[in-house]
Amino acid sequence: MKQRIVAKAVLILVNIAFIIFPEAAGTPYHTDKATGWIPVGQGVSEDSRSVRVTGTVSDASNGKPLEFAYVEVRTEEEKLVTAAGTGEKGEYELEIPAPGTFTLRVNYMGYDVLEYKGVRTERGKSYRYDFRLDPASESLDGAIVRERSESQQIARLPYNISTMETARLKNSTLDLSQVIGKMSGVRIRETGGLGSEVNVTLNGFSGKHVKIFIDGVPMEGMNSAFGLNNIPAGMAKRIEVYKGVVPVELGGDALGGAINIITDESRRTRVTASYSYGSFNTHKSNIYAEHTSKKGFYVSFNAYQNYSDNNYKVDVRILDLHTQVYNEGTQRVRRFHGQYHNEAAVFKIGFVDKPFADRLTVGFIGGYEYQQVQNASSMDFVFGQRYNTAGTLTPTLAYRKHFKVMEGMDISLNGNYNFGKSFSADTASRTYNWLGDHIDKMQKGELDYMKYHYRDRNGAANLRLTLHPAKNHTLSLSSTFTSFSRKGHDEADPQESDNYPRNSMKNVSGLGYSYDMKGKFNASAFVKNYLNYLEAYIDPEGGTDYRHYRSTLSYWGAGIAATWFISGNLQLKASYEHSYRLPSSKELFGSGDGIEVGTPTLKPEASDNCNLGFSADILDTRDHTLNASITLQYRNIKDYIRRTTSQTNGTATSTNEGKVRSMGADAEIRYSFRDIFYIGGNFSYFDMRNMARFKPGTTVESTIYKDRVPNQPYMYGNADAGVNIRNLFIRGSLLNIHYMLNYIHRFYFDWPSYNGRSIPSQLTHDILVSYNFGDRHDFTIALEARNILDERLFDNFNLQKPGRSFAVKLTYSFSK
Repeated sequence: MKQRIVAKAVLILVNIAFIIFPEAAGTPYHTDKATGWIPVGQGVSEDSRSVRVTGTVSDASNGKPLEFAYVEVRTEEEKLVTAAGTGEKGEYELEIPAPGTFTLRVNYMGYDVLEYKGVRTERGKSYRYDFRLDPASESLDGAIVRERSESQQIARLPYNISTMETARLKNSTLDLSQVIGKMSGVRIRETGGLGSEVNVTLNGFSGKHVKIFIDGVPMEGMNSAFGLNNIPAGMAKRIEVYKGVVPVELGGDALGGAINIITDESRRTRVTASYSYGSFNTHKSNIYAEHTSKKGFYVSFNAYQNYSDNNYKVDVRILDLHTQVYNEGTQRVRRFHGQYHNEAAVFKIGFVDKPFADRLTVGFIGGYEYQQVQNASSMDFVFGQRYNTAGTLTPTLAYRKHFKVMEGMDISLNGNYNFGKSFSADTASRTYNWLGDHIDKMQKGELDYMKYHYRDRNGAANLRLTLHPAKNHTLSLSSTFTSFSRKGHDEADPQESDNYPRNSMKNVSGLGYSYDMKGKFNASAFVKNYLNYLEAYIDPEGGTDYRHYRSTLSYWGAGIAATWFISGNLQLKASYEHSYRLPSSKELFGSGDGIEVGTPTLKPEASDNCNLGFSADILDTRDHTLNASITLQYRNIKDYIRRTTSQTNGTATSTNEGKVRSMGADAEIRYSFRDIFYIGGNFSYFDMRNMARFKPGTTVESTIYKDRVPNQPYMYGNADAGVNIRNLFIRGSLLNIHYMLNYIHRFYFDWPSYNGRSIPSQLTHDILVSYNFGDRHDFTIALEARNILDERLFDNFNLQKPGRSFAVKLTYSFSK
């Protein structure tokens, strides 16, 4: 009785507010004298496109009607369409303006949330859905007990995981890498503007220490024509960041963590097209279409392109071409050789919800890119005619099936094989400076004379088997295989070494067991095997006396992870793993363009990883949500692989460091008020130091003993806030104003004991304003401003990134 009185009072107050301020609710409301102050959707529409939904809400235990239950209709992106309250007989009525695929959800204080997902409606038809709610087994007074979303279910695993739904940023011009950079503990490092090389820093680790997956398949070795820096954010539904210990199911050899990008697998018909134009003559466009028939036939097509002149201003030293001496100080100039464009398409066809497969698709990824090379790994070395091209054709396969064996068995298989071709050209006999001036020189090539054609073949496959032998018990088996092969020739300067093989294969297999004690305690234990095969021709002395080199190595790792739900809203996590990270193909064989030099003799990294995490849902009511989390990490690493840059010619290579220790923490807090206002932020601090006391092969103490590892950001954070204003000017419209702040503390460019040079602290402000015209006209216009205060931005060995920029984006969507 008390709950009913409270529910009635709250609902009456809410509806009074909606009567006075109808726009705040996102849908018009009116008074119904028979039921009190009850929201009844958007009213009866004369539009034949509209859909009518009616039904009742009752107590499942006794059939008693539930008055003042809250029934809402949302799109698959969780956008509120309309809502209604139930009358004294538990009845409700809703009017959906246009047909489509929706989620129907019912909330009532003291009861579990019930929802119907994937509800398909047709034009002009009426539907009836009767809800029977179960009383909540546990409920805080005034709390709303909701069915957990996919992100919330993932967060309950014993691993330290952050998740992000990308729907809020789909109207921006951000690519996938920039979206990932908004997450807790993550920092995205770029070497320049659009199309530049991207490295992900996670919990103090960067580059290849962090593994990237798309739907559980490693992206390692994928051609640059299909990379994080050019894939639109709209391709992802959700992003999962695993900090430290990575579950067996992903099967990677990550050392610093892993990022898994989950694509949208909705079962609907929709078309989305977008175009944006921005500073530096930047153009981006994307078209996506998918259809799932009633018989389960599925087809999708996604095509996108990116173009930019990348002619932003940089502050650089100017080389006197006659004296070959740099002028004192720096000068602000505009880049003159940074044009980039890429085009890509992803096609999938298959079946869903069939006896032989829950989902089976085959597809192809095709892509091409052209990139002018403005500078080397140091901005002191500038070019005026170097360029690279790359193309890819990648067949893909995805299979997933649930079997009713014992308590259930799931099998999934994902794979792809990249047929990649690349070309690097450096033929000009010139030396350039940043003013665009040049002088001729005797030697051919600005850096290294080449017309190098190379063919990369990259394969990746992941097999996962999950078995539930008994209730609350799970066995997991996974195997992830990747292969790399490169063949090339330099038509400008043929070398015998061009014909030497460059092959590698890796397989990471894992077996895991987990136990879930009625949602109060969850523990996992696992073992992994790392198998690595390498074939190359190298000269052990670094000369031209090449010898055939083969290596097959096998390593074993193991780990445990556990989580304890101290109360309904407080969770504790702890995990440990002894793991290995096998060198990547780029670290072993280079980039192919002469700027990134390979090191085939690199040793795998070995690490002991410890993690401790806390998370709390401080508020979880119908109107307010507030949650916070903190994660602590410790790493002890042997043979740490570090990327270094030559001060002579700007090339980069990778080397092993004897011993490195890292420890740190990251924290996040987020608050939201209904679907109207949200704010949040995260902060990370990591201390990574060289712990090799003596110089290699000696008893002499190293000068850099206990130095901070250079070129690694160690303190950074993000914050964002936004507001949604509904029904402004047009019924059903949505205005979103989204603000983003990014901070990175100064970090060392080189070992502190050598010279102490550092990259300065940076603080940037971005803002995104988007206006959606409503479901009847699903058209969105977005305005975006990045780095509003025109801060000088640097990443990766002091490479300057773009300053202030603006963009406008138009998006049109159709679905049914």
